[in-house]
Amino acid sequence: MKKKLKTFVRFTLFLLLLVGVLFAINYALTPKLSGGEDFLVPWMGARTFLFEHNNPYTSDFSEEIQIEIYGHSARDGEYPYRLDIPFHLLFFYFPFALIKDFALARALWMSFAEMALFGVGLLSIYLADWKISNLNLTLFFTVLFFSFYGFYPLLAGSSAIFTALILLLSLIAFREKWDEILGILLLFSSIHLQNGGLLFFFLLFLIITSRRWRVLSISAMSLIVLLGITLIIFPDWMIPYASSLRANLRIGQGFLLSETLPIWRPDDGVLIAKIIKWVSLLLLIFEWRAVRGREFKHILWVASLSLVITPFLGIRISPALYPFLFFPIALTFKTVEDRWKRAKWFIPLALFMLLSTWGVFLFAPHALEILAFLFPFTLLLALYWMRWWLVRPPRMWADQL
Repeated sequence: MKKKLKTFVRFTLFLLLLVGVLFAINYALTPKLSGGEDFLVPWMGARTFLFEHNNPYTSDFSEEIQIEIYGHSARDGEYPYRLDIPFHLLFFYFPFALIKDFALARALWMSFAEMALFGVGLLSIYLADWKISNLNLTLFFTVLFFSFYGFYPLLAGSSAIFTALILLLSLIAFREKWDEILGILLLFSSIHLQNGGLLFFFLLFLIITSRRWRVLSISAMSLIVLLGITLIIFPDWMIPYASSLRANLRIGQGFLLSETLPIWRPDDGVLIAKIIKWVSLLLLIFEWRAVRGREFKHILWVASLSLVITPFLGIRISPALYPFLFFPIALTFKTVEDRWKRAKWFIPLALFMLLSTWGVFLFAPHALEILAFLFPFTLLLALYWMRWWLVRPPRMWADQL
């Protein structure tokens, strides 16, 4: 017992030291960095509720946020930045709302987000069962934190990093049949499709088709208790919250394929986007149906597909999706190593290419649109290359070439 207590104390001290070091670095950098809107909205909302005792879901409050971000009230076509986080999840922002200085609060938030992103990387490698070399491990985590796809969500203050961590933990809980833990984890994941919501709905599909009713009952009972507590504390949040959610969905944040393709294909870009949307939807339905009763590695493949196909389903893509893409990356690289023993050079090269995406961001016209769709499309092709090996597992002489 004494040994366990010492281990716990050491771990706690290490964690506090790590948070302190990250906080010091982030606090030195954040005043020089733009962004942080994804954190600013719930932080201001939590402060409004705690200190001004006002409803943070109203249009009047959203106007304050718009002035803070745009310098004026949102005009037609501009994203309204309404608070669309349920009140029981807004609780997690209350400790940060106690800090009056936004730069200080943002630095602390980024410190925890960086730790969560590290957890996303570890769980991605673990779930993929990737026996990663030291070189590839170093490069993978370098890409995780310093590539466009890892750093940009950190800069925006996105909560999607924590959602990605929770959903990856949910996949482990599903595999290990930890129904109680899975039921609780689902409460704190996201139904927003651009925030990995398709993975959430895929998990629900798996739970229902495998008749794991205990998971749903635990989630339902826990949700009822949480909502009951929130309605006691703040009875008037649900209807304004629904209004905020509707307002944000009406305008939307991020890029649509049907709005992006016409940049290069003005005549038929919208038509091509519609065809891609329906083909992608049919593929997803087929793969979801085919995964029932299959091995867990097939489930991981379909989970990855659900993430990378999101931008092609007519769903707006934003940096919130990027942290989720590191799991399909790990699964792809693991398969490359398994199938091509002599092609280990490919993985460091691919990781260096991911680091070079900053060059696209800095110099390419319409860089954000290119980066939003090109990488998920590349992963989609890679996943269908992997599917061949899942369907036809016996190794052939050609695999060794």
